Amino acid sequence: MGSRRALGSRYELQERLGSGAMGEVWLTLDRTSGDHVAAKLLRRELTEDPEIVGRFIQERSILLGLRHDNVVRVRDLVVEGDDLAIVMDLVTGSDVRTLLDRSGTCTPREAVEVVASVLDALAAAHAAGCLHRDVKPDNVLLAEGPAPIGTRVRLSDFGIARLAQDSTVQATGLLGTPGYMPPELFSEGRFSGASDVYAAGVMLYELVAGRTPFAGAGTAHTVGFRHVTAAPPVLPVAPELWHVLDALLAKDPTVRPTPATAARMLRGLPDAVLDASPLSPQPEPTEWVSVAAAAPASVIQPRADDSIDVGATHLKGLAPVAAPVAAQGEVKALAGGADAALVDGETNLARRDRAFEAPVLAPGAPTVEVERRRRMWVWVAVAAAVVVLAGGGYLVVTSLTGGNGGGSGAPVTFQADPVSYPSGLEVAREATFDPETGSIDLVMTFDSTGGPLRGDVLQVMPEVEGQGCPEVTWDVETTLNVTRATGIRSTCPGQVVPVAVESGGSQRVEATVGADLGSDPEQALETWLGSQADATAAAVDDPDVVKSTAYVLQRLAGIEVVVPSTLTFADKVVPVKLFPRWSNGEPDDQNVLYDSDNPGPRTQMLAAVAGDEELRFNPGPSCDGAVYAGPGGAMVLEGRAVDGCTLTTSIGRFTDLESNALTVVGPRS
Repeated sequence: MGSRRALGSRYELQERLGSGAMGEVWLTLDRTSGDHVAAKLLRRELTEDPEIVGRFIQERSILLGLRHDNVVRVRDLVVEGDDLAIVMDLVTGSDVRTLLDRSGTCTPREAVEVVASVLDALAAAHAAGCLHRDVKPDNVLLAEGPAPIGTRVRLSDFGIARLAQDSTVQATGLLGTPGYMPPELFSEGRFSGASDVYAAGVMLYELVAGRTPFAGAGTAHTVGFRHVTAAPPVLPVAPELWHVLDALLAKDPTVRPTPATAARMLRGLPDAVLDASPLSPQPEPTEWVSVAAAAPASVIQPRADDSIDVGATHLKGLAPVAAPVAAQGEVKALAGGADAALVDGETNLARRDRAFEAPVLAPGAPTVEVERRRRMWVWVAVAAAVVVLAGGGYLVVTSLTGGNGGGSGAPVTFQADPVSYPSGLEVAREATFDPETGSIDLVMTFDSTGGPLRGDVLQVMPEVEGQGCPEVTWDVETTLNVTRATGIRSTCPGQVVPVAVESGGSQRVEATVGADLGSDPEQALETWLGSQADATAAAVDDPDVVKSTAYVLQRLAGIEVVVPSTLTFADKVVPVKLFPRWSNGEPDDQNVLYDSDNPGPRTQMLAAVAGDEELRFNPGPSCDGAVYAGPGGAMVLEGRAVDGCTLTTSIGRFTDLESNALTVVGPRS
């Protein structure tokens, strides 16, 4: 509570409602209208800076002109004596922070409705040339009433971060709340409309998980470093919802959706996703998955007669270049990015739709051209199929009669040599291009040349020359490779195929790939199928990806058996650890396949290549009886000194594995 006093000549401060880092909020009487309003009285030290006061006055017209159902309307800006205040509509109710503190997490539907309304507010603000700069649950108010939560959202505090620029940046080097700040602000000191979208994505993550994605121990700059270099930990939510979250939290601001597009994406989620039960509050991570640094932000480009003002409320730079519009006969992504999904039924992000439909002829007599083609097909059908040997596989040209009205050529089939991996996985591929449908039918067969294999397999469908990344439809349920979770990048979006193959067995999957192979489909099909293998290999064998545990069946090149270099008789048992050695680097000592000191559930990595196979370690001849296999497979010390003892084992297709040398010495003194 505080004493009543005048604010300017029109307002009366009646009751202090709360206070924060920027100042106090008061219940205020508008003497002219008789309405109760809210006044944010800014800190006294801000009023002592002429530059801040001048900026405050400069912002008046923008803030007063901002009108939207989901924005707390600014009624007036007061500058008088020691008072610097923003007069706003009074919103009776709580804020989203209070809602989150009370419930821990929100249901997906509540979270989506709140953030979609915030994005609507941001879309209106950006159109008016105003950034928010501090989107977070504390600044999202909820009006009282029985209406759906999305209609009660009111985004407040536009312009506050702008006014606080000098004092905040000078004190901390940062502007805003670190948990919600975009990577480009930490790495380049730049902020744009896409940065507000990022903050909205952080808030959506927090409403669902109960914490922000990069929460954890450390200073504000530590948190900022995570924003730039770490992947947001994947949440156990529906893929459709995670897909949108991943788009909002893209490191590169140029690939984030606009506020309006993001709101449509959220509202387009299926009811089954929105009606899921809320998560329990998620624990803060102790380890982080690193991702390659995002491409330099290019959303803000200074004009020749202007300069970037880190704290500017105005959108002072050039707008991002609009996505290209599809010309007739082309298809374009509705929203983009290297990690954009192409999965039907999830969201509209990167959904590729046909720009036009081919005309359909009415029933009737065939045209002269159709009749000519029909005679040509009959002639080709009478001829023998042409088999052309091609490097890495064989090519078959088949033909059909033209009963369907004909096409531009006969279907072409190409079978490539199998791709084999050290894990025992073998992938065979056969593709058929049908000019009638303008698509490639790809059949992939996953075989096990060793024991049972279980795990995700990445397949990248590369772009068709001059047509961009193709649309792909699978006959099995696939998911999108999320780069920020796996660390694996690809030029076109990678699809994750679940594989479960018994020893000596196989699994067949089919995919339909939209493509136009032009006038020489035979060569184009062979080239494309070769590039499909190359694009997949480039992704899983990327030398920059060292510590990722994704796609074990394709990336695991070996297994390191590690024992202590020295033990004493008193140790009794030899601890054994297994570490993966990836196809692109040295052994990975950060991710353990097996640890004899922690015999809990088998790790997914080990289960992928060994199934339920029992692990057995054998002492080599150099152990000379000093080590033997005891109960449960434990390696027990006999109580004799030995030098250079090594253990051996076999795991799936990885045979004759040998540990480092162990020396057993006398008891500790």
